Amino acid sequence: MVEQRLDPLSEAFEAFTSSLAGILGIGRLEAERLTVKPPREEYGDLGFPLMRYARRLGLDPGEVAARVSRKLEAAGVSWARVEAVGGFLNLRLDAPAAAERVFRLLEGGWAPRPPGTPEPRVVVVEHTSANPIHPLHMGHARNSALGDALARLLEARGHRVNRRFYVNDAGLQAAYVVLGFKLLGLDPREAAGRAGLKPDELVGWVYAATHTLIDAEKVRRSGAPPGELEELAASLARLREREPLPGLFDRLLEAISSMEDPEGEVAGVLRDVEFRREPTASLARRVAEAALEGIRETLARFGVSFDAWDWETDLLWSGRVARILEEARRSRYYTRHKGAEALDIPRIVRELVLPDPEARRRIRLPRGFEVPPLILVRSDGTTLYTTRDIAYTLYKYEAAGADEVINVVGAEQRLPQLQLRLALLGLGYRREALNLTHYDYEMVNLPGRRMRSRRGILVTLDEVLDEAKARAVEEVRARNPGAPREWVEEVAEKIAVGAVRFALVRTSAPRPITFDFDKVLDLRENSGPYLQYTYARTVGILAKHGPIDYRAADPGECGEPQRRGLLVESLRTGLVAAKAADDLAPEDLATHLLGLADRFNSWYQMESVIHDPSEASRECKAALVELVKRALEVGLGLLGIPLTPRM
Repeated sequence: MVEQRLDPLSEAFEAFTSSLAGILGIGRLEAERLTVKPPREEYGDLGFPLMRYARRLGLDPGEVAARVSRKLEAAGVSWARVEAVGGFLNLRLDAPAAAERVFRLLEGGWAPRPPGTPEPRVVVVEHTSANPIHPLHMGHARNSALGDALARLLEARGHRVNRRFYVNDAGLQAAYVVLGFKLLGLDPREAAGRAGLKPDELVGWVYAATHTLIDAEKVRRSGAPPGELEELAASLARLREREPLPGLFDRLLEAISSMEDPEGEVAGVLRDVEFRREPTASLARRVAEAALEGIRETLARFGVSFDAWDWETDLLWSGRVARILEEARRSRYYTRHKGAEALDIPRIVRELVLPDPEARRRIRLPRGFEVPPLILVRSDGTTLYTTRDIAYTLYKYEAAGADEVINVVGAEQRLPQLQLRLALLGLGYRREALNLTHYDYEMVNLPGRRMRSRRGILVTLDEVLDEAKARAVEEVRARNPGAPREWVEEVAEKIAVGAVRFALVRTSAPRPITFDFDKVLDLRENSGPYLQYTYARTVGILAKHGPIDYRAADPGECGEPQRRGLLVESLRTGLVAAKAADDLAPEDLATHLLGLADRFNSWYQMESVIHDPSEASRECKAALVELVKRALEVGLGLLGIPLTPRM
């Protein structure tokens, strides 16, 4: 558990939930999860749905309130009261008493961070894991923003987090780009340098050109309708126009059109890579490393880092995948499906999931849907992605000593991820199966734009950041005429990163996002830049005020309703972040921060801070501004939003 000084709200929360857990006979985490902000402020600052337990246990709500009150008093929590109202047990802070404690904490450098979890775990968060075949696009960007926010939240909650990136360098898409470089005889890094491109951009062009030329050759030879050829011809013309170095397109065209079986050549590369046949295997690694060089550069710009980069080919070449395949063949769930080797997933469901309440709860089978068998091997002997993922999942548990693994993977992978958990269960890895979470998310829509990576049509994260930065530069210059260009560029970059990251996490992951630049960059409401601007406003107020005299501040001034609300909402930041970590819901923290910023900006429009003639009132208000500032620092940091002391 993370040790830190608790604020009055968090201390009351811990005493409140631990008391309820003991009285009701439930787990502490369950009591914490159900203790939330009431729908109306007059009800209290925290509320627990007592009636669902009181009826079952035959408890009188008033007596429970009295028992909890006595336990809070015994714990020294004298600044909160408890009462039963309408089926809920509510807790309410005494604002002046709480403010007095907060002022002492602020004076000592405290900030409203999440309280430590009572059950710390080692958690692997695998995210982004883009195929090394082109630059990161906006789908990857949402994966990165969500995965990084989850890792930050879990770490702040007291878990030991291990961030991992899975390099899918042995799949079919990778085989296309490796074949392209093989035909061109290029070194990817050297060619990218000559072309003046990031390496991932060059790799992306070769991938798209190779894939599209092979598709066009297949359509031409099959005598397909003219419409298909016209669409491919348009894609080829666009790729020729974007040719990174003279002659590359024609060399690929000549080589592919002269092949007897272009798709067979791709399959040959796939086999060579899986079975580590040279020189193809080494070329595949060089191509992937070049693409990753560009991907790492983009991720660093986006504020995302990893503890480990795991290679799919390493799993294959080390024999880990082969060992899993042998385990599957010895398993009682081994079968053949449509002539291919497979695991009998429907049987695993019948025998291991349906009779097991914990397995049913953890694996969450979709109603009315029978999960098909899991094919393990292609007809040519190469393994499928999910087979490799079984080996990789076990490796993640082993390498990190993990208690839990979270895979941040798009919603389109729900079936393979479900098959993965069921396969692990069938192979005897019950702990790993039940502690594996698929954190799925939906797509990002950009109005007027579409993406088809194999045709070279991408909206890359770099492009979006560049556009956001260009717009931010105009705004910053307009607000700061005459400011140094370097400073404007630096602030605009932070605004761009903050805008994009916030837009990608503020909506619940299962919901698709429509990315609108005007809304994403709005400084007035509901955006990352709005939060950055609010933070900069707190910094500016405090700079004008000067050092705060906390001893002169009158805590009684915090009893006024608007100030009280600002005090409690700021203190709530740590608890919201803790619950967001427990629920894997960074959007809840994003929503809270927007509400806090709205509350602060409304209050500041109505109340003067630095011009208040009363020292006791002025210092109290300044302390509230400092509290909001620190709450925003914590919250923005947990979402990966850069801080901007001046905008």
